[in-house]
Amino acid sequence: MITGNHMPLRRVTVELPSVPLFEAGFVPRSFFVHNESIEVLHVYAFQPRERVLLVRIVRSGPPLSEAEIHRRREAFRRRYHLRDFEILQVGVDGRTFVALLRQENPGILEQILEDLGAGVTPTTPTVLRKDTTTLSFIADDTTEKEVFTLLGGLGVRWRLKSRQGIRLGREAGADLTPRQRELLSLAWNLGYFDIPARADLQKIADLTGLSRNTVSQHLRRGMRRILRDWVT
Repeated sequence: MITGNHMPLRRVTVELPSVPLFEAGFVPRSFFVHNESIEVLHVYAFQPRERVLLVRIVRSGPPLSEAEIHRRREAFRRRYHLRDFEILQVGVDGRTFVALLRQENPGILEQILEDLGAGVTPTTPTVLRKDTTTLSFIADDTTEKEVFTLLGGLGVRWRLKSRQGIRLGREAGADLTPRQRELLSLAWNLGYFDIPARADLQKIADLTGLSRNTVSQHLRRGMRRILRDWVT
């Protein structure tokens, strides 16, 4: 990511109490009755006031088979008031699984996004636990200070864990539009490019709120740009 003023970017990681996130509706407190942690691997934004999260969840209860976790998918969706809940991968331990969650923006996240716009990018590690949360983001110096000011204004006490500069290099597909990059990432994680495919255009359209034709055009144009870098 390159900011408009080309200021150096840093990956910033802070630790804060989880209670404010419960109160803001980012994740319900009841989630931790049956689970140890939820790690945010990627945040997608295709519609206003809505986010699709790629997450890794670690359960605290007894191990469940892959078939049992899939059978409980709809119950999970209703319990945590999600618009969509897609299970992508179940660990061999029966306690860890990767999923896509579609939810309305909770209050604290919506305020941060509205105030800071594209100047801050959530990144890993971002892990929510019952008592503490690790939050990571990429930002320039000015936006980093704005994040800390905003957290303080919301009454959130935080502790800086790390702050590292990042290098921006040229990579394949570097000229993709943000929408192309996000849709290609989502399609990859859903298994759209698997053989046989685990998701089709309609599934991606349903998750993003975009039309099937729009999704198809962005994927084809994005792949064309990537292939152009490799074969020309």
